[in-house]
Amino acid sequence: MVKRILLVTLYDEGNIGNRLQNYALQTKLLSYGTKVTTLDNCYTTDFSLSFKLKMFIKRVLAGVGYKKYKVDCERYLSGKSIRLSNINFDTRNLYKVIKMKTDDAFNSDWTSYDLAVVGSDQVWHKWNDDLNELPYYYLQFMPKEKRTAYAASFGFDEFPKNDVQQHVKGIMEMNKISCREKSGCRLVKKSTEKNAVRVLDPTLLLSVSDWKEVESQSCDISIIDKKYSYVFLYFLGKITDEYNNYIKSIMKKNNINIIVDFFDTSKIKLKERGPAEFIKLINNAEYVFTDSFHCTVFSVLFNKEFTVFRRQQAGFENMFGRIEDLLASKDALEHIYGGTAIEPTNDFDKLYDASIAYLEDILK
Repeated sequence: MVKRILLVTLYDEGNIGNRLQNYALQTKLLSYGTKVTTLDNCYTTDFSLSFKLKMFIKRVLAGVGYKKYKVDCERYLSGKSIRLSNINFDTRNLYKVIKMKTDDAFNSDWTSYDLAVVGSDQVWHKWNDDLNELPYYYLQFMPKEKRTAYAASFGFDEFPKNDVQQHVKGIMEMNKISCREKSGCRLVKKSTEKNAVRVLDPTLLLSVSDWKEVESQSCDISIIDKKYSYVFLYFLGKITDEYNNYIKSIMKKNNINIIVDFFDTSKIKLKERGPAEFIKLINNAEYVFTDSFHCTVFSVLFNKEFTVFRRQQAGFENMFGRIEDLLASKDALEHIYGGTAIEPTNDFDKLYDASIAYLEDILK
C-alpha cells in the first residue's frame, strides 16, 4: 500500500480553481491513509515592473474619471487580494508544501516517496519558456514505475508542433494515466496507443458537506449575512455587451437588483478573497454567471441556477470542452449560453466510480 505521495500540480497562487483542485485531490488521497506532499514549482503571478507601472498609470487615470480603465484596475487589485487569500488558504488546508524550481526537482532525492501523482488541471499545457516545464509535469525526475497522473488535462486537441516529441516521450514513460476530458484520452491514444482512463476533476470527488466545511472558513460577507438576493459573476475573460445584456435580462426576469462580481473590489469589501469566499458566494447566490470551469463545478454541486459562457480571452478558445463534458455528464447542457452541438451522456455516476477505482488502483 502506498504511504507517501508527492503531488505535482499547477501551483498558481493567483488562481482560485487551481487551489481548490489541489486541496480536493490532497484530501481524497489523505482519506486512504496516505501522507501527501504538494510540490510547488515556484510559479508566480507576480507582474513585471513595466506592467505594474502601466497599472499605476491606469489607476491614476481611473481615479480622475477615465472609466475605461476602471475594470482593469479592479481586476488587478482583486488579483493581488486573491493571491494573498490563496496563500492563507494553503497555510490552513494543505498538508505539506515544498517550494522548488523545476530545475531543482531533477537534482533532488525523492526515494522516500512511494508514488508521484501529477494532476489535475492543465498540467500538460506548456505555459512558459521553461525547458524543464513539460519534463517536470511528466514526472521525469521520478522512476518510471512511480509516475502516475490523475485527471491531467492538455487544454488542446493536438500537440503544438514544437512540443510533440516531449509530449510523446512523457506519455510513453508514464506508468498509469487518467485524463479529465474525452479529448485528452483521445490524444493519448492517438499519439502513443496507450489507454488513459477518463476521470472527474478532483473537486467533484468531495461531497457538498465537505465543501461546506471549507465554506465555513470564509470571512464575514455582509450581503449574505443581511440575506440580500444577488447574482454572482465570476468571469476570467471579458464580459461582452452581449453577455451583459443577457445577465441584465435574467436579473429583471427574476427581480434581482444586486450584482456581486468576485473581481470587482470596489463593490464588495472582503477581508479575504479566496477559495472559501468563492464557495460561499456561489452557494448563497440566487443565480450564477460564469465562464469558469470550477465556478461551473460548484454551481452544479450546489444545484444553483446558472449560465456558463464561452470565455472571451485570447488563447482560451479551445478550452470550453471541459465544461461541455462536465455538463453533458450531468445532463445539464441547457446551462450553456448559446447552446451546444454535443449530446448529453448522463454518465456522471459511472465517471465517479471509475475515478475512485483508478485512485484505488494506483494506491495498491
